[in-house]
Amino acid sequence: MRAVVVVPTYNEVDNVDALISGLAEIDEAVRLDESDRPSVDVVVVDDSSPDGTADRVVKLAEGYRPGMINVLVRPRPEGLAPAYRAGFAWALERDYQAVVQMDADGSHPTAVVPALLSALVGGADLALGARYIPGGSTDPDWAWHRKALSVAGNTYARLVLGLPYRDLTGGFKAWRADLLAAISPVGGNLSGYAFQIHTTYAAHRRGARIVEVPFRFKERVHGASKMHGRIVSEGLSAVVAMRFRPPPGRFDRPAR
Repeated sequence: MRAVVVVPTYNEVDNVDALISGLAEIDEAVRLDESDRPSVDVVVVDDSSPDGTADRVVKLAEGYRPGMINVLVRPRPEGLAPAYRAGFAWALERDYQAVVQMDADGSHPTAVVPALLSALVGGADLALGARYIPGGSTDPDWAWHRKALSVAGNTYARLVLGLPYRDLTGGFKAWRADLLAAISPVGGNLSGYAFQIHTTYAAHRRGARIVEVPFRFKERVHGASKMHGRIVSEGLSAVVAMRFRPPPGRFDRPAR
């Protein structure tokens, strides 16, 4: 299984070294099929960070095998969802079989990526990294009000949309490329929480096999969070809109 990790960035120069190093260890250690092809590539989707994030990633790429570390630079900051859509399109154009999405700030541990990919190998179409299931947890240093907002947002989305999953607002996921292609482009102009909820809901509506994989969320050490009030308010209203205008269609799962 050829896999690529899509990582949106904006001013993450202090975090990309650890991210790339962790993913490179997986590339060397994990084999998901019987071939000797490396397991994991990376595409960093950078919104022209003024701190030089993209330049740093280009420099880091020199230390790894050709084609493993890729950089897609967008002309200006447009938010998380447009960056993911650009990264997903990049991955689908290159015929990867699995696409992982994760943050660059250290909150999503690279060591859990193999478990997400293994879930796909085991038959899932979408694997969700989950903080709020047995085995999952959150950093005790995470601000109490942000955790409360996360828990409330997940509960709200789950009840309104009638979904069984415990972590709908998180952005740590692994997709089978055929499912991702079936629902793309997704999310419209949504961003943040709403985008994450919408993509999972679209997959669920299409009958995809979705599993949750526990992980421990860690608060970022370097840089500043991009979360703000507009993203939260958008999430509240978007969930109601999804309930009454759900994503259409079914997923015709290919034979495997």
